[in-house]
Amino acid sequence: MSGSPRRVALDASALLAWVLREPGHGTVDKILAFAVIPSSAMVETLYRARERGHRQSSAALHADLLALGLTVESVADTDTVRAAELISTSKADPDVGSLSLGDGLCIAVAERLQLPVTGGDRCWAQVDATVPFLPFR
Repeated sequence: MSGSPRRVALDASALLAWVLREPGHGTVDKILAFAVIPSSAMVETLYRARERGHRQSSAALHADLLALGLTVESVADTDTVRAAELISTSKADPDVGSLSLGDGLCIAVAERLQLPVTGGDRCWAQVDATVPFLPFR
């Protein structure tokens, strides 16, 4: 990662809320310039924004987000193993809800970078992650 120090990892739901001006976008606005997003979550943000009516092309939206200071972090091989563990563990209690593939990867990347992670799915608070979960709404 280059540029200013990253202080928080974003999930796709957080960035998507900002792009679409959904509840919680003000919180994301305050942290966007020093946030990192896993590449998997950036992919999800770009395609879901288009699905939900955002008019910019994926390339233009991507460029605009990077210009605001957001950094995209590649998913490392070790992240895939940790994400699988997190997802598997989350399925142990079906009443709580389980992590998606993107959720697991986001938490795993945040753990590797030792950054708190923000997202919109409350079941994340029940996951045995090694970094704090900070809901954005």
